[in-house]
Amino acid sequence: MSRPVLVIGNPAAGRGRARTRWQGVASSLPNELGEHELVWTEAPGDAERVARREGNARALVVAYGGDGTASEVARGLALAAEAGRPVAELGLLPAGTGNDFAGDAGAPGRLRDAVRFLARTRALPTDLGRVESGDGWSRYFLNSCSVGLAAAVNERVAAGSARLGRGAYGAAAARELVSHRARRFRVGLDEHPLRPRLLLLFSVLNSRRFGGGIPLAPGAHPGDGLLDAVLIGPLGPIRLAEAVGRLVRGTHFGHPAIEHHAVRQVRVEPLDAEGPDGLALELDGETARARGGLRISVAPGLLRIRRRRRERGAGRSDDARV
Repeated sequence: MSRPVLVIGNPAAGRGRARTRWQGVASSLPNELGEHELVWTEAPGDAERVARREGNARALVVAYGGDGTASEVARGLALAAEAGRPVAELGLLPAGTGNDFAGDAGAPGRLRDAVRFLARTRALPTDLGRVESGDGWSRYFLNSCSVGLAAAVNERVAAGSARLGRGAYGAAAARELVSHRARRFRVGLDEHPLRPRLLLLFSVLNSRRFGGGIPLAPGAHPGDGLLDAVLIGPLGPIRLAEAVGRLVRGTHFGHPAIEHHAVRQVRVEPLDAEGPDGLALELDGETARARGGLRISVAPGLLRIRRRRRERGAGRSDDARV
């Protein structure tokens, strides 16, 4: 007999409203998902540790929180899967301010509707990304890994008030758009050799959404065995404002300063000084640091995640295996 569904919840998600919101649906959960156990996290890393410990012992593990919680739970399950044993399916109940992967996976924003969606949706093989640095550090990511502008915005938010939620990201992004300068990197896509690039942003994505709903990679698909690399070169203020408008509308491909590539792996080496703490990264909306260059690769079909099936013609298909 399988153990109950495990829900790993972050009480700080949604500007601290996650616990209160949960009380509104807790009574209906047994009818939708069956018996369940709820574990609230207390510190960063808790969700990953619990998911790794329980990953081989449950049929379904649910991440209840924002992008960071979903990422931690996915990482924990991925580490449990590395042993080669069957691992739990992953379900997503979005309660954060961005919810990029969960939103692209089809999870509704209203919690009661999200529970119903989770109960009625099949799990599909889903890729993860993996980033490794030259100094031996590595981490799985669910949605995005970026250097440049996105990492700078994250650091600015972390230095300010996290309680401002999405407004904090908007204010930080506005400041960084004015002050951020393109940096020099060497970039190699798949088997192509490294070559110098001057970039405002380099982002590798596993889904279409980024930064609280921006369709940065409109053709990205989390089940096709590929990642989507988006490179944005240097832009002056007027061209940058135009590019941002196109990014929000998802019409940016074709812009002369924006490139897109479907890849299995990329290599990135900073040519400018990294700083005392190394190169800043954005990983699923969180900030990390690494040294010695990066290798970012896809881990095809590593997890089974309950998400909507992408039909042919709406981006690369779930049936695609390249």
